[in-house]
Amino acid sequence: MNRIVLIGNGFDMAHGLKTSYMDFINWYWDKRIDAFAGNTTKVSEDRLCKLTIKDGTNVSCWNVFTFEQSYFRDILGNRTCSGHEVIKELEKHPEVFSIDYCPFFRRIMESFETKRWVDIENDYYYMLKKVIGEVSPIDYTIEDLNEQMGFLQEKLVEYLRTIEVPEAIGDINKALTDYIYIEDLSIEGKELAKTMGIIEFDTNTFDDNRYIAEHSSGLSPERTMLLCFNYTETAHIYELYGGLILNFIHGELNHPEHIIFGYGDELDKDYQDILDRNDNELLKNVKSVKYLETRNYHMMLDFLMAAPFQVLIMGHSCGNSDRTLLNSVFEHENCVSIKPFYHKWEDGSDNYLELVQNISRNFTNMRLFRDRVVNKEQCKTM
Repeated sequence: MNRIVLIGNGFDMAHGLKTSYMDFINWYWDKRIDAFAGNTTKVSEDRLCKLTIKDGTNVSCWNVFTFEQSYFRDILGNRTCSGHEVIKELEKHPEVFSIDYCPFFRRIMESFETKRWVDIENDYYYMLKKVIGEVSPIDYTIEDLNEQMGFLQEKLVEYLRTIEVPEAIGDINKALTDYIYIEDLSIEGKELAKTMGIIEFDTNTFDDNRYIAEHSSGLSPERTMLLCFNYTETAHIYELYGGLILNFIHGELNHPEHIIFGYGDELDKDYQDILDRNDNELLKNVKSVKYLETRNYHMMLDFLMAAPFQVLIMGHSCGNSDRTLLNSVFEHENCVSIKPFYHKWEDGSDNYLELVQNISRNFTNMRLFRDRVVNKEQCKTM
């Protein structure tokens, strides 16, 4: 019996890395504000937004603004507040400054400000569907949207390259190499374990002590694949433990040409409409198409077909942006267990329920969902 481990951004965050989209957006604003130095014009512009000093004010250019506004610089010229805080200050003075966001980035910033949570890939898919769904004219094209998505991907790679590789965490390594416990298996998985001679329990002659003893036993996974949805190098630090197989399904930072950043929800009711448009620009960032640029996806399929397997979920939210791939894993005939590791906060609350709600959206067969997902009492925190 094998094991496949889905590694998402929460895995990096458990190692203390600032890899959330919120962290990325904060970094982006820091870089934008730092770029004011040396800018002798009244305009600071990129593909996401345009910052303008209005005519008739006492600020002649962004370089002057950088040195005159001492509230965000110390005596040595170092920034004393975040770039986003500077932007918020500019917004307080519309008589002097104007900030023009592209529609895509405006939606991202609305989530940043109101929900304190950002999902760039889902925002992209929402904006893409508006292109084909709106009756009234909208103020952007799919070409505009793809250009802005490409710019964000470039900046995200630039940001993630500034993050150092952390050290391995003992508890995570232990979980990666732990037994596959009989009690975590689905009904089909338990029947398979019987045929393999791992358990001999007969439900017709129920004996509580024997049941507990047999179901708390386990077996070592023959092979384990780390299916990494992150671009960072964090998963590599566990390569030395137990001969784990690494599959960077969405690409790595050292091969940015193969990075996959977009949407992957072919189960969505609007996806067929996108296909029917016969416009390849609409499919430019669809994940299932991008998977064909490398052998990683087929390597995953070969692993799924090789033997029955357990799924561990470590830091992946199981959101809709990966629903096509996750459905292929979760409903695969060889899947015998799906065990999520959930996050618990200091106040005692946790996200187990939210996580399994997300997992459920990746199923078309809810009977399989209820049977294969391990209950909270048998799961652990990340």
